[in-house]
Amino acid sequence: MESEEFERLMERVQAARERLDRAAQGRPYTLLAATKTQNVDMINQLPACGIYDYGENRVQEWVEKQEGIDKSLRFHHIGRLQSNKIKYIINHVVLIHSVDRLELAQQISRLAVKNGRCAQVLLQVNPAHEEQKGGVSPQELPQLYESCLALEGLRVRGLMCMAPNTQDEALVHKTFAAARACFDALAAQDEQIRVLSMGMSQDAAIALEEGSTLVRLGTSLFGRREGYDNMAREGK
Repeated sequence: MESEEFERLMERVQAARERLDRAAQGRPYTLLAATKTQNVDMINQLPACGIYDYGENRVQEWVEKQEGIDKSLRFHHIGRLQSNKIKYIINHVVLIHSVDRLELAQQISRLAVKNGRCAQVLLQVNPAHEEQKGGVSPQELPQLYESCLALEGLRVRGLMCMAPNTQDEALVHKTFAAARACFDALAAQDEQIRVLSMGMSQDAAIALEEGSTLVRLGTSLFGRREGYDNMAREGK
């Protein structure tokens, strides 16, 4: 990578950190780089910028890149996950962010056991009830959580939430606050519940104000990706 590109990346990371640190007000959080469409050279610069977690939305794209990615980086799957793609990531992924149905959890469990793994997952909750996004309602979440507890080779570590793509900050706050309430309820009964993944480039500061422990930034770090950012906001 050319030094100019690296300097630009570093500047964006530093600017994002300053904004996020103000929002977090001293609370620890994880900055995850959403690396969809980014090449291996760009991804491998992340450790030099102090980022060690990266997330991909599409299994096929990750498969094409993974051999060249710095092994010190921790791979998260942050997009919708098809059951037939789990086998490609089960031995490599540190956290699956988007479990929103029991059938998917069961398939992850089956493949994790087959490979001698314990898969770490987040349950996706959808407090805004947006049909175009994945996730269960807060009312359905306890049942999904209880069902997952019985699955061998799978451990629920927390929740993931995506806010509506809107300029209405009050609605974004309300959505994240609802997810935080769900998170607190589960964490009160299960010490393994520690991760609340919510907040992307456009709403990460609000998410941190509402208690997020992990934010997923793409555009803020890498610049706008024409045609892809709108899709990301819709959960595709």
